[in-house]
Amino acid sequence: MHNIQFIIFLSFLIHQSLAAIHLENITVTRGENVKFHCQLPLSISLKENIIQWKKNRFNDDNLFISINGKIPKIFEKFYQTVLTNQSSSLEVFHVDKDDSTTYICQTFETQTILCQYNLVVLIKPEAPLLTINKENIEEYQAVTLTCSSLNGNPPPQYTWYRNSVLLTSLNEQVITTENSSIYTLNVTRLDNNVKYECQIWNQALTIPLRIEQYLHVKYRPYVKILEETAIFSSEQNHMRKIIGIEHEQQNLTCHYDANPLPTSIYWLTNGTTIVSREKVVYMPRLKSEQTGIYTCIVENSIGKVNQSIYLDVEYPPRIRSIESRILVNHSDSIVLRCLVDSKPLPYKIIWFKNNSEIFRDKQLADLHINHVERNNSGLYTCLVYNRFYNNQTRNSSNTIEVIVQSRPIIETTYSKIAAEVGQSVTLTCRVIGQPKPNIIWKYNEQIISCDEIINDICYLHFPKITMQDFGTYQCIAENLLGKEEWTYTIVSRGKPETPKNIIILEVTSFSFKVQFSPSFDGGSGSQQFIIQVTDSWNSSIITQQIPSNTYEYSIKGRNIIFYYKMLSCASYPCGLNESTLYKLRIKSTNIYGESPWSHEIPIHTNELIITSDDLPQLHVVSYNSKENILQFNYLPDSSRLLKLNE
Repeated sequence: MHNIQFIIFLSFLIHQSLAAIHLENITVTRGENVKFHCQLPLSISLKENIIQWKKNRFNDDNLFISINGKIPKIFEKFYQTVLTNQSSSLEVFHVDKDDSTTYICQTFETQTILCQYNLVVLIKPEAPLLTINKENIEEYQAVTLTCSSLNGNPPPQYTWYRNSVLLTSLNEQVITTENSSIYTLNVTRLDNNVKYECQIWNQALTIPLRIEQYLHVKYRPYVKILEETAIFSSEQNHMRKIIGIEHEQQNLTCHYDANPLPTSIYWLTNGTTIVSREKVVYMPRLKSEQTGIYTCIVENSIGKVNQSIYLDVEYPPRIRSIESRILVNHSDSIVLRCLVDSKPLPYKIIWFKNNSEIFRDKQLADLHINHVERNNSGLYTCLVYNRFYNNQTRNSSNTIEVIVQSRPIIETTYSKIAAEVGQSVTLTCRVIGQPKPNIIWKYNEQIISCDEIINDICYLHFPKITMQDFGTYQCIAENLLGKEEWTYTIVSRGKPETPKNIIILEVTSFSFKVQFSPSFDGGSGSQQFIIQVTDSWNSSIITQQIPSNTYEYSIKGRNIIFYYKMLSCASYPCGLNESTLYKLRIKSTNIYGESPWSHEIPIHTNELIITSDDLPQLHVVSYNSKENILQFNYLPDSSRLLKLNE
């Protein structure tokens, strides 16, 4: 029990002792005097306690400066102490770096600390020195920068700057001691002519001290090719590719960075030919032959470097070895080819005939013409497109003339000409054929030359017709492939000839259509036509004169249905009947008379088939029981009322 009370009492004393300690941090400048003053507790009696001042030293050899107010003579010029019943003071004269430490006022017997002062003597560091461990620095070497300064207290803080920008996170690259900071870095070309700066600072300075050094790093050339006016750039197999356009300007610039400066620079094409010893390759007007790999080589005392670029010169489609003229016989087949050299490859081809488009495709395609006809003759043009141009942009030869060789053909639509004595008449014979036919006229076995030939038309002129000029004339055309003849007859004006080429179309139950071609009009200049339709008893059903210049006419009967009963044409005139045989003939008339009738053409009308849709339809039905009236509507008639018998 007594032990417990003693421990509690001792703890109380220790607590009271610690609570009485006076702690203070003091900062002064070198050369100043500093005084420490310690107020003694009331529990401390000078009769029972010895008061001493102690100076802590770093080697644990503490220095006792005074004991009960007395200082050894050797320390009197450095220290002064005063002791009273209430306090003890210590004054340090002309403080220096070694005075920066802890000063303690304590009792000698119990070593009880009464006051503690932490003194810091501020001393400006000397101007820093920045050194580099190498003179000739090359890229990728390790370089050490050492920034040192002496006699600063407290030891200065070191910071590093690169081109005035603070460097951070340098823990692994910087070793700091009391008097220096060592910064190690692996240099690159980007460190050449870069300013590295060391800054030091402690509390004795009003502004930091700085020192700087410039690094001079040697490195082999770094090369980059710059192009002008290229329209497209890409990376392919670790080589940049650019596209140039034929006939346009293209310059390649070898941009380099080297220290020391290059001793040589030159350009190679495809790894063999030197094309320039200048920084820039000038190509004022590109040619397709200039496609290739361009390599810039730059060399200095550190090394040699090259950089390559692929120049692809693109150009519009070019037509190669195209035939300008092709002779082909009638009914043969030909293939027209458009042989093209193009970069990039074509994406469209269009064929024209006589400037009109006839064919197009998304890729190069030949033009096939099978069973050649005369009208296939003409100028054929192939127009080829690539990404930039078509082949007409550079005036390429791209037109083929196709000449179809054939026997002569005489193009005419008449064989008779009506005239009167004294009248002017011209016979016209238009002939086509290849090779060009020879054309003559014959009259009564007498050969007559053309009076005039214009554009393959042979003219035979009669200024004034005489009776001897009436008759038959032959136009004869002949070339190596054959012979063609056509007969013209000059006659006096008279009756027309019978129409020809009569065709019956669109026959129904009650109608049909007739088409025909007019014959020689007798020289009257105009004629009209009469159509006659008869039945099997030769009774005329229809006799109709049709308008002038009309060569197609419809004959229609009357299809009549009255509710549930169709009336016959015997009781109701209606023209044509169903399922009936008729005969048709035509003749021509003019001011001079009539032509004979044409031969009769049989026509059989179709059977009439009546469906439910043709019959009246009951629409609404209602019954009035009071009046016995049934009311209904039916189509196509109106409402009816029907009264029913009882």
